Amino acid sequence: MPDANDLDADLALISDVAREAGELSMHWLKKGARSWDKSPNNPVTEADIACNDLIARRLRPARPDYGWLSEETRDNAQDRSQKRVFVVDPIDGTKAFVNGETGFCVSIAIIEDGAPIAGAVYNPNFDELVGARMGGGTRMNGVRVDVRDADNLACSMIGQPDVFARGNAHYWPDLRLIDEVPNAMAWRMSLVAVGHWDATVALNEKSDWDLAAAVLLIQEAGGVATDRRGRPFVFNGQSVIQKGAIAAGAALHPLIMDRLRHWAGQQIRPART
Repeated sequence: MPDANDLDADLALISDVAREAGELSMHWLKKGARSWDKSPNNPVTEADIACNDLIARRLRPARPDYGWLSEETRDNAQDRSQKRVFVVDPIDGTKAFVNGETGFCVSIAIIEDGAPIAGAVYNPNFDELVGARMGGGTRMNGVRVDVRDADNLACSMIGQPDVFARGNAHYWPDLRLIDEVPNAMAWRMSLVAVGHWDATVALNEKSDWDLAAAVLLIQEAGGVATDRRGRPFVFNGQSVIQKGAIAAGAALHPLIMDRLRHWAGQQIRPART
């Protein structure tokens, strides 16, 4: 396991930078940021680029031997070959940002050997920073937090409406579905990590920068986070695309996975062991 003092220093660094980037995003929100589509239904704004540049200016000189992977930086094999790698989403939830909604955040993780060892997610709309380092627990604004201990499907869940549509209600008895789903996956998972909700489900593909920090937040808060087939995440691999995300407490997660397999039939199969 990495040295605890090193991890504490890394977590303090990325937490400070996440806050600074979040404050910059709010500046752009008030100013008005030009936006355009990188690809269909995939917007980016001047704020994304400005926040990405700020994070790079703060982190890369501070840890020159760490690699770099960011949604808003051209992929570089040399950058991703280092033992430790920053994984950055300067604004996760750009659609929410563009619409003036609160469901966006800054997400920064440090990855070693495919696993997150430090992570910080900051939502500047609420001045809430959720952070964790390996073996140190999860904290929101410095206060220790844990996932809820729900052990049945009569729970509160942030998820895709098509999974929990009225025609599928018999698969999810007594489920309380959160109506307003935050655009940012990292923030949805953070809300589970701090105990606001019991679980979150996303069956669509996600990227490393959407998940890396938040997965550690869930794990260090006593929960479980896997892809839609129940497999543990491996980050900074040949592909940065991940097959969805299921995050919940340790007792609830297997119940959700079992019910999803019933709901989806052949669409979701158990991971091979």
